[in-house]
Amino acid sequence: MASVFLSALFALIAPEGLVPATESAALDRSCYRLMAELAADEDPSITGAQYFLGRLDASAPGFDPEAEPAPALDEGERERLVGRCGALMGAGGRDFRRLGQRLTRPRDTI
Repeated sequence: MASVFLSALFALIAPEGLVPATESAALDRSCYRLMAELAADEDPSITGAQYFLGRLDASAPGFDPEAEPAPALDEGERERLVGRCGALMGAGGRDFRRLGQRLTRPRDTI
């Protein structure tokens, strides 16, 4: 449950400038499916699937991954998707760390 909360928090602070808004949800769905597939292979990418599920839940509540089939990807498409998904996760992580640093700075108190 905590990881879903963190994923939703990442989704709120991740920079949307990396992907046009019209492509964001479709890319998030593709990334979710890819990360879920990797997680099924017992890869530690389960965190990636949770990250994109949080983004999807924040932008489109009620997303059901079973409701639409995953498109088949050739190896080149899959590699490009891995790069795009990784860039989104990296940007979200950097933003989350910056937010954490801002929140932990000492403040003057009265």
